[in-house]
Amino acid sequence: MNALGVRSGPSPFALTIPSAPQHLFSKEEGPTARLKWAANPEKSIKGYRVYRLDGQYIKTPMVRVTPDPVAATEFADPSAGPRERRFYVVAVDALGQEGIPSTPVWHQRGYAKIYAPFMGEWHQ
Repeated sequence: MNALGVRSGPSPFALTIPSAPQHLFSKEEGPTARLKWAANPEKSIKGYRVYRLDGQYIKTPMVRVTPDPVAATEFADPSAGPRERRFYVVAVDALGQEGIPSTPVWHQRGYAKIYAPFMGEWHQ
């Protein structure tokens, strides 16, 4: 219904939340996980939130590492520690809506020796 009370036809589907951050990479610096990603294309992005999965299984709790959105497209988590972690980044718009999560990146990836030929200093 429009403002005049007239019913219209179907409209195209449009998400009103930010898209997923792209090109997320991780780098181990001892116990610190350093992350970087590309800025989202939407103009109304207020910042980004970082989430961490504290293990390799989905039953492990997801932790929001950044309570407030960070404006930068990089983040360091000194509390990551020596264990295997998986990180996700979401964009936050001016309304405070979180968008679609990025693809994950690993910190202290299990079976790292297997992936060594395919991994550089910065990896996914």
